Amino acid sequence: MQAVASTETTKVPLQHPEGVGGRTDYIGTPGIINAEPQAFLVDRMFAGATIAPHFHDVDQYQVVVDGYCNMGKNAAPPVSFQYADAYTPYGPIKGEEKGFSFFTLRPVASGGFFPMPGSRQDMPGRAGRNISAHFDRTGPAPAAGECVEAALMEEQGDGVDARGFRLGAGASMTGPASEGGGQYYLVCEGAVTHNSKVLPQWSLAHVLAGEDAPTMQAGPEGADVLVLQFCRPSERPGSNPAELAKRDPAAYRSRPGAPPGETAFDK
Repeated sequence: MQAVASTETTKVPLQHPEGVGGRTDYIGTPGIINAEPQAFLVDRMFAGATIAPHFHDVDQYQVVVDGYCNMGKNAAPPVSFQYADAYTPYGPIKGEEKGFSFFTLRPVASGGFFPMPGSRQDMPGRAGRNISAHFDRTGPAPAAGECVEAALMEEQGDGVDARGFRLGAGASMTGPASEGGGQYYLVCEGAVTHNSKVLPQWSLAHVLAGEDAPTMQAGPEGADVLVLQFCRPSERPGSNPAELAKRDPAAYRSRPGAPPGETAFDK
């Protein structure tokens, strides 16, 4: 398991027409086509923040962690997530009042930003799944030593899965078996410890397919952890990292009109 504490990361400021945002890299390298997982935090915490409709050539989750936005027709307050199959258009993403901040999580690096409707010719078939849900953490915190697990999406049949864990003070959790195409663990509140490493709020961990499920222990204030799993490789375009590794490394498609410093970054 690769674990990155939020305290180990650095935000890169980015100037947009509407205001100053930023990007925080956690795992992998945005803007480079390879077969490695990719995870980063997008910060557009300013009024009028907008990302136009588009798709990517890989499966991905996006997790809203600050601000408030709409992803297409769906409201997405913190902590909401959206899962999209590869080649599935979504958006626009709009944070009209105060902007938004979200994680983008992928099992393999994206080949770029494909704007819609102008990239329809690059879709190999019909659009796939677009699943939105909310990790509700408004209820009473679990008691000390207690772990409460909740399923956050319906059974998908191919390994795609999302679960929320709420931990009371000092409670331990062992994640679900990594039976799909890899997993991400996002610490949404409090802090957990894994193998003596402290992972505070907005820390992230990546678990490979088939890797042992990690055990984490909450600190004295408890913790909330979101676990997101990708599908098992299949014939569906964009679902098989081994096939995606065959892409031309020089074929990365940058976001149109990207500000300076974001040309190697697709959000």
